[in-house]
Amino acid sequence: MKTDASSICSAPMPQKPLVSHVNMQLDSFLANSNIEDLRAIVRCLLATGPVGTTSAFTKIARNRVSTTAPRRTHPPSAFFAVDAKGNGVPTKALWETVAAARNLMGVGLGFESLPILTSIVDTARTYKYELDSDMEDALIVVDADIAQALQSCREQLASGDNLVKDRDSARETLDKLRNVLVESRRDIEAWGGEFPLEKAELAIQGWKL
Repeated sequence: MKTDASSICSAPMPQKPLVSHVNMQLDSFLANSNIEDLRAIVRCLLATGPVGTTSAFTKIARNRVSTTAPRRTHPPSAFFAVDAKGNGVPTKALWETVAAARNLMGVGLGFESLPILTSIVDTARTYKYELDSDMEDALIVVDADIAQALQSCREQLASGDNLVKDRDSARETLDKLRNVLVESRRDIEAWGGEFPLEKAELAIQGWKL
């Protein structure tokens, strides 16, 4: 039986998956732009792009960060130094470690960021510091980051993407932070300091998985 040529011509061609590639000109721009320009462009794209742009960007960023971002950039012993008066002072290593935690929580990996922040608090409780010092200011910043990380954890649990695959491990992460905050308050108040982590303490209060 012969096949009618007209039926072949009228049959729809199979659709190939559409895969977008960065063209050479744009790739050249990306390779040579400074980081501030790229940040401004991405923020504008996320603010003005079509519905779904932000969620798509977050998913891609999360997949990238989950495989490339370090869980800790420095050992806890490098977070703080001691000044001539014997008080703790934050180091560059601390801020690089805080940046690593923010990188994770920023793409919805709150539970992955918490162990980093918990290690900072656990290490800081062994140092004394003065009021309005760089050390106190650093801990206030970490306090706000922990509160934000806990919010990221809640969103991580509520998402439909199965981002929390091990609830037992997540529960242990929260319990560890809770215990470290209790120990931190005890140690700081023992030498007469003011506890600088009240936002974190409030954010985790009563929350159990």
